[in-house]
Amino acid sequence: MKKTGIRKVAAVLAMAAVMVIAACPFTYAAELSLEKITPKDGEAGKQIASMAIKMTFSEEMATKENVEANANRFTITDAEGNKQEFYPVYDAEKYPNDIWLILTKDLVSDVEYTVTISGDVQSVAGNTLGSDIVTTFKTRNTKTDTTISMLMTVGMMVIMVMISSKAARKMQEQKMEEQGIEPALNPYKIAKEKGISVQEAVAYVEKEKTKAAKKKKPQPKAIEEPEPEEEEDEELPINTYHVKGRRSIKEIGAKIPRSVVRRNREKREAQRLAEERRKANSAGKKKKK
Repeated sequence: MKKTGIRKVAAVLAMAAVMVIAACPFTYAAELSLEKITPKDGEAGKQIASMAIKMTFSEEMATKENVEANANRFTITDAEGNKQEFYPVYDAEKYPNDIWLILTKDLVSDVEYTVTISGDVQSVAGNTLGSDIVTTFKTRNTKTDTTISMLMTVGMMVIMVMISSKAARKMQEQKMEEQGIEPALNPYKIAKEKGISVQEAVAYVEKEKTKAAKKKKPQPKAIEEPEPEEEEDEELPINTYHVKGRRSIKEIGAKIPRSVVRRNREKREAQRLAEERRKANSAGKKKKK
């Protein structure tokens, strides 16, 4: 009995060893994996133009031969199962593990698309995914975008009109204030704002007009300042130069010296005093006669 039990245990162990050894080649052949895909699975709001599927694998993929071999192992379909045309792009130097699928036509707005990566996709080392990978993404609703854009445009225009109207009204009020003009008072508007009757609003308007009239003060008349008397042109002594005619210092653009002005003033004062004495003497002689 003991020998029979030992034999059974040995047989089980041998069977297990055979199964492990048989599974090892398949394990090593399935080392390839998808590390990253853009758009992400279930992502929405993608652009409809110039769309690309970007895939990063765990092993090197970017050789001409390998990309060509995997070309038919990727599919992109719309909601109705229609295949979308694309071409693969790779960069062996910068992105050796990447393959990009560039769509040749614009997608349709607000539609879900499916990306299928076959399990037969193979790396440069010869390893495969082992099973299919399926992801989806959805394009954005361009109608909604257009509506939002129109609403934003209309809103901006309304705001600009309001700001312009407010600025124009303020400028008008400032102009009227500078000119001393009181803005017109609307009794109906005042009645609505203050919650009073129209008759009370009319009385209020008259009262405000009276106050405004009292505040206005008559502007003083401008006092005309007498024009300054021009200095009489002084006669200059004749020199040895021959000229067409005598001109004053002002005419030639020069300034009369102060000493000359003072001397002329003293001369005129002496002449005035002499004239007064002459008149006084004449009056005295007449009285004596």
